[in-house]
Amino acid sequence: MSSQPPDFPASAPVPEAHESIEGIAGVSLRLLAGTVSRKTLDALKRTVQASPDEYPWRVVNQVVLAEPFDAQDLAQKGLRSQRDWILRGGRENPGKPLGLQAKTFLAKVVAQLLFGLLFAIVLVVLLLTINHKWPEINIYRVLEWVRSTFPQLLHK
Repeated sequence: MSSQPPDFPASAPVPEAHESIEGIAGVSLRLLAGTVSRKTLDALKRTVQASPDEYPWRVVNQVVLAEPFDAQDLAQKGLRSQRDWILRGGRENPGKPLGLQAKTFLAKVVAQLLFGLLFAIVLVVLLLTINHKWPEINIYRVLEWVRSTFPQLLHK
């Protein structure tokens, strides 16, 4: 499997741009900076998936390098990606930003509070309905049974 580009000794002829280290680095920069169009990425994804045995890196490099780009925009996005890479400590998937984590936590707490409130309201309405419909049912009998069975649990 030749997923890695070959080493080019000093006496070897100069490789084409898509096969050179600079070409490979340029492709990586464009991909990581997010400057490759969605259409091109989708086509490349299909190409890579169609070649499960070997990564078609020459084809990928040719296609990416053939796409036009703005050098200033690429430099800015590339440096931003580089900074983010260093700050997250390398290849690990970055975690959610702190602001998003806080919003997610707040949304979860609010949702749980709303559910708890609605559950409590439904429970109280249900108990009142049972008490009104069947007055002979006394929910306090359960409390007296618990007190007699487990006297250390509930003190009078």
